Amino acid sequence: MEDDLEAVVQARGRRMATLAAALALTTTIATVAGTTDLPPGDPSQGEALYRQYCTVCHGATGEGDGPNAPFLEDDRPRDLTDARYMARLTDRDLTEVIRGGGGGVGRSRFMPAWGNTLSPQEVGDVVTYTRALSRQPQRPMALPADPPAAAGARLVAELGCTGCHRIGDLPSAPVAPDLSRLGAKLQRPWLDAYLQQPHRVRPAGYVPLSRSRMPDFRLSPQESRQMTAYLIRLRPEGVLPVGSVQAPAEADGSALFQRLACRACHIFAERGGQAAPDLSLVSQRLQEAWVALYLLDPQAADPRSPMPRPGIAPGEASALSAYLYAGSLSSPPEGPDARDEEEATRGAALFRDLACRACHRRPDEDVPERVGPDLTFVGDKLHSEWLKVFLRKPHPVRAWLRARMPTFGLTDAEVEQVTAFLATLRDQGLPPLSPLLQAGGGASPDILQAGARLASREYLSCSSCHLGGDRSPEGPADEWAPDLRLAARRLRPEWIVRWLLDPQRLLQGTKMPSYFPDADSGPNDILDGDEERQILVLRDYLLVIGAAPAGLGP
Repeated sequence: MEDDLEAVVQARGRRMATLAAALALTTTIATVAGTTDLPPGDPSQGEALYRQYCTVCHGATGEGDGPNAPFLEDDRPRDLTDARYMARLTDRDLTEVIRGGGGGVGRSRFMPAWGNTLSPQEVGDVVTYTRALSRQPQRPMALPADPPAAAGARLVAELGCTGCHRIGDLPSAPVAPDLSRLGAKLQRPWLDAYLQQPHRVRPAGYVPLSRSRMPDFRLSPQESRQMTAYLIRLRPEGVLPVGSVQAPAEADGSALFQRLACRACHIFAERGGQAAPDLSLVSQRLQEAWVALYLLDPQAADPRSPMPRPGIAPGEASALSAYLYAGSLSSPPEGPDARDEEEATRGAALFRDLACRACHRRPDEDVPERVGPDLTFVGDKLHSEWLKVFLRKPHPVRAWLRARMPTFGLTDAEVEQVTAFLATLRDQGLPPLSPLLQAGGGASPDILQAGARLASREYLSCSSCHLGGDRSPEGPADEWAPDLRLAARRLRPEWIVRWLLDPQRLLQGTKMPSYFPDADSGPNDILDGDEERQILVLRDYLLVIGAAPAGLGP
């Protein structure tokens, strides 16, 4: 604790030293030769502006090591802590680079122009703050009416979304994008798919660079539709009117894209930086009218946007938007399990050609048990990403079995094809789960403790058959069940629920007992005997058991 306190004190001391040096500079800026037109800079304001606009390339401490720096080819950002280099630059030099961009003064072509975004005072603030970086030790820097939207609003509250996002007038401490205007910005299918399977939209993180990322709440399809129905209703009043977008001018969108150095931050056509979202997917993700208006004034759409105001006419903004959409991938966003039909067809042919049936049972095959697992409905059971890893490099899942999966030396394309085929092997006759059993998961201490109790030897005694606890299962090793610590990587959450409900329904002849055959079968002293809640906490416990602290295993 004392070491932590000392570190905090030292960090604050370094911060005050930097700002003090910057304050001292403010008295000289206006009198430096050739810089009499510069307003005195405020270093504290300059720090905030630097963090918002500059850290993504120049780094939190100014050393040119921001998360976007490695993607700028051979034109890396300047190290602003280099005292010799900074001493050669007048404040006018710095001002011209910030206002006009690197290309305008013969410097880095990836340095964007901020003159249309920052006021003269703000430019002076940034100049003052960046000067100080080279002179001091551095430091790290009401429910809607329709039922689906109403249910989505409740989910937003229950999942704590306002802990990271600003959503309308709800209290928040945002470290992630403002969702208050989402309905005017995003495409509904993309948002639905994203909520089911979040991924990095901004590889460098949101501003300020917190390295935070959207977690996966394991939403059911119904829950993602409900949240989408609520979020897509959030639209600004009198802002970004669709009808105000002008027809594209004769301006060349491609030339504008190059002139504005868009590739410094964005990937497009498989090239570019990673400070900002991938523009190759813009037609899937964003509404075209919103893009054109955002290009005119990014800060009007999002006051915290780190994108510089391009200073272009409305017709040019429309031309640039049209260029991005023409070069964007036009296919609709896939859901988490969607697979291209052609890929699956090729995968089925590979499955046949590699004689996988020799070891694995397939649907509609009335054959004796084979040496490998039954793949009849494997698409319901296994995560596709885990399957890809396993197909590239097979490894024991049931280490005590003598049979082993051979390595076929599949190419990456073949792995994708076989995985796409296996993902189609689903049981179309499965009955729907109750609304409660479709709920997303959680990992609170109460949930984990309840799940651990249910799995313990006092109750279901999972470790009697499964690895994953602090001792080996009972009986001969060749009768042990799979390691529970692999569940999160291998198994789909919905499949775990169905398996706990009725194992025989999913795999006839399995040795797994049915612990919840009826509404009164669960232990009464856990969660008030509510079997559905018991199944959910068991599922959530299994999904975190690989990272559980010692002594929490079943």
